[in-house]
Amino acid sequence: MQFWSVDELARHAHADHDAGEEISPGVVVTRRKILRIGLSAAGLALLGGAGSGCASPNHNEGHADDGARTSDKVASAASADEFVARVLPQARALIAAPAPDEEAYLKAVTALLARVDAPPKWRTPRSPEGWSVDTFAYYPPIVLMQIEMAPKSVIHLHDHRHYNGVLLATKGTTRCRNFDIVQPDGKQLDIAAGDVPAKGEDFFIRENADAVLRPREFSTLTRNRDNIHQVEAGDDGATLVDFFTHFSPQARSYGLAWDGKPYDKANKLYQVTWKDS
Repeated sequence: MQFWSVDELARHAHADHDAGEEISPGVVVTRRKILRIGLSAAGLALLGGAGSGCASPNHNEGHADDGARTSDKVASAASADEFVARVLPQARALIAAPAPDEEAYLKAVTALLARVDAPPKWRTPRSPEGWSVDTFAYYPPIVLMQIEMAPKSVIHLHDHRHYNGVLLATKGTTRCRNFDIVQPDGKQLDIAAGDVPAKGEDFFIRENADAVLRPREFSTLTRNRDNIHQVEAGDDGATLVDFFTHFSPQARSYGLAWDGKPYDKANKLYQVTWKDS
């Protein structure tokens, strides 16, 4: 399910629901083109705590609370409805910018997201792999999801082509490993633009971070930093909130095949190839 295209995501968001249908107490689908539901009524509320950054020490050090102290808007956020309302114009400005500052954007988003409580479960069929995804807000170009993972289940290695994201832990523990595509021959790839090694070609990824996320801790990735990751639930399972910003209608994830053994242990390099599907 993590490999949906934007079109597939939109179809899933409206699967089996008609305009006017109450899909949870106080939560009504009012339009089918865009998922517009009462997130506050679904039980999302402001949190006083904050999360500590865990994905990459170069980009996520400190606490989401640091960003909150710099913005009255962050401090006054009261619900996920307001989160979406505030982030949506920022997201649209970001993707329209000639030189998008994804790091600043993700810092601001994370400070807001850390104060939004997780929603109650209402529609999360579990995959054969032991995890499930519930899309509870989809306003292009942003999407807010909840992931429930059974104990020891794994969302296997995949990229995030044409989009960035924040993964926020809310229950249990989750191991999150982040990687970048590297070219030992020195060739430069414009990963943010979708320039990646060809299908069927072996290539290398470098592990940048290996962190255990606990409740209110987060991991972020941009289109060209830590863009590949694998997520593994702990002994008691895990629940996470996933927030994505799509830069293109072609945004989607692609799985990678690997044996999990380092090709070059000293440099944390692994040999991989794109999966067929």
